[in-house]
Amino acid sequence: MTKYVPFVILLLVGILFTTTGFQCGSAETTSAKLYMQQKNWQKAEESLLKEVSKNPQNGEAWFLLGQTRLEMKNYSGMLEAYEKALAVSDEHKSDVTRNRMAVWAMSYNEGVAQYNKGRDSGAVYYDKALESFNTAILMEPDSAGTYYVAALAMYAKEDVDAAARLLTQALERKPDFADAAKLLGQMYYMQAGQKEQAKDSTVASALFVKATKAFETAYQYEPSNSENITNLIEAYERTGQTGKALELTRSAVAKEPDNKIFRYAYGVFLLRQEEFAKAIEQFEAAIKIDPNYSDAVYNCGVSYLNWGVALKEANDRKYEEARKANKAKDFKEDLSFKEKLKLAVPYLEKAAEERPNDANLWQQLARVYANLNMTDKSKAAFERVDKLTKGK
Repeated sequence: MTKYVPFVILLLVGILFTTTGFQCGSAETTSAKLYMQQKNWQKAEESLLKEVSKNPQNGEAWFLLGQTRLEMKNYSGMLEAYEKALAVSDEHKSDVTRNRMAVWAMSYNEGVAQYNKGRDSGAVYYDKALESFNTAILMEPDSAGTYYVAALAMYAKEDVDAAARLLTQALERKPDFADAAKLLGQMYYMQAGQKEQAKDSTVASALFVKATKAFETAYQYEPSNSENITNLIEAYERTGQTGKALELTRSAVAKEPDNKIFRYAYGVFLLRQEEFAKAIEQFEAAIKIDPNYSDAVYNCGVSYLNWGVALKEANDRKYEEARKANKAKDFKEDLSFKEKLKLAVPYLEKAAEERPNDANLWQQLARVYANLNMTDKSKAAFERVDKLTKGK
């Protein structure tokens, strides 16, 4: 996944730069302040380390050490010094909080910028993004959004396990984080499919269960999101919970019959059950609500197409049975399948207008045209498929 992260954190928080004057203090602290004014951060750190080793209860020295390390971009060292300062007193608490927030926002925004560059310029930017996101997490370890964007970068690097761990951490901090739950479910679902292909059914089943739980969370907090509904329907089917899938979709339509998304989701479920007439009823209801609902238009066409194919296959089986019984000459072909294919055409054609580069869709259309003896259209559609798939 290499989508852009479209958001940055906009905080009116500035880093506090030290302006502490020369007050009475140890020689080391006084020297450190002078070095800080000169921006000689290495010498300032050395002086402050000497001071805190001799006087570990010097809160000001610890705070100044944190400031120095901030300038040196040693953020883990900065936090360590700040924590020591706060352990002595709360005198610098507001400054520490403000600086941590500022570094978090700066690192987060830099990470987003590097991540977005990675999509067009190469994976090296994903590593840079992760460096920035890790710093942001260090500053604000309870920021669920930071774990989420770090997961996006890790996923872009194709380290799915690490991305899943980051998403889990995001959800631990924000249980209603629907986007994180959806992405986590998609990752588990993808891994389950890979394990299934590798004939590892035990691990695949466990991953499908994890995917289902994640999709349930996403649906719980964003029930009107069509992707959350369809993801959950598919997960329920893969885990043998068809009853839950049926109840989910049917109850949603009953509650909001004018909700095109719910109509569409119910139609998808029925289509998968090969309840073609009922599926078409739901897709057509969705299209009536929104004539430009492209997914509903396409799937309505697919429903008619699959219905026609099912009728054709049933007809072919009957013919084969008649042939084996030496009754082929008496067999009367049922051409009702062509009526369903004809009904599929306008929906698929409309979908093709919106998805002109979808080779699979054009291949479906080409076969429908061929079965309906629409020679010119069939030839043109197959040529379109060849053009779209050339070189792939």
